[in-house]
Amino acid sequence: MPASKGDVIPNTTFSYIPWSPELESGKACGVPTTFQSHDRWKGKKVVIVSIPGAFTPVCHVHHIPGFMAKQKELKSKGVDEIVVIAANDAFVMSAWGVNQGGKDDLVFASDVDAKFSQGLGATLDLSAKGMGTRTARYALIVDDLKVVDLSIDEGELSQSSAEAVLSKL
Repeated sequence: MPASKGDVIPNTTFSYIPWSPELESGKACGVPTTFQSHDRWKGKKVVIVSIPGAFTPVCHVHHIPGFMAKQKELKSKGVDEIVVIAANDAFVMSAWGVNQGGKDDLVFASDVDAKFSQGLGATLDLSAKGMGTRTARYALIVDDLKVVDLSIDEGELSQSSAEAVLSKL
């Protein structure tokens, strides 16, 4: 069962590569680092956007570009951080973040083994497509570690779009 409003989010380790100008050329990979969700997001309003996979059609062409375009509007509504997560490794997420133009504006992080998403009840089994367990397509609004809204898309992109998140802030 998916997490509900008021639930405390899972305390999970994420892996990511902080953006730096050296990554822009594609000739450097960066060094992965980790953070704990409770340590990083305590006292903050965070939008976490989960996708089944970096460079996949809906995620790459429609979902994340919407958040790139609306990041200033989201932050003007009090959002401290926008984090894009997937079960992809930190190197893939970093490369995708560079490709999307994320720089320091969005954090592209690995939900290692989809643990965070499992704790929310928001994973997909894409084994039949050769992709294994993945993070579902969802948007999560968190305020001081508590779920404000969890919107999971089970088909087309609608509930977890940047516009949908803005309407809930």
